Amino acid sequence: MSYVAYGRIQNRVESHRQVEYRLLAQVTGALIAARDTPGDKRKLFDAVLWNQKVWDAFLHDLSGEGNGLPIELRKRLIAICLSVRRETAAIIDGKGDVEVLITVNRNIMDGLR
Repeated sequence: MSYVAYGRIQNRVESHRQVEYRLLAQVTGALIAARDTPGDKRKLFDAVLWNQKVWDAFLHDLSGEGNGLPIELRKRLIAICLSVRRETAAIIDGKGDVEVLITVNRNIMDGLR
């Protein structure tokens, strides 16, 4: 079975909220593993950059005309996307805290339940 076919089947079974929740759960697990291995910079950078890609995808979706969320909610979520981007840059510069990203992801996951 091709990946494309699997993706189509998966999208029929899971709602967008479920997919977003699952993705955030996976990337948050990677952030936690990186936090719990403080000497492994590669693991940290891989996790925070993966997290950034997830949030960049959210930003792209939130910025599109076809997004059905109320405008005020979209604005707040876009602000979170930009905050995640700033914290990611700070972490890479050695000045940020991965716990901030973990907390943001967990809060959004709570909202998706």
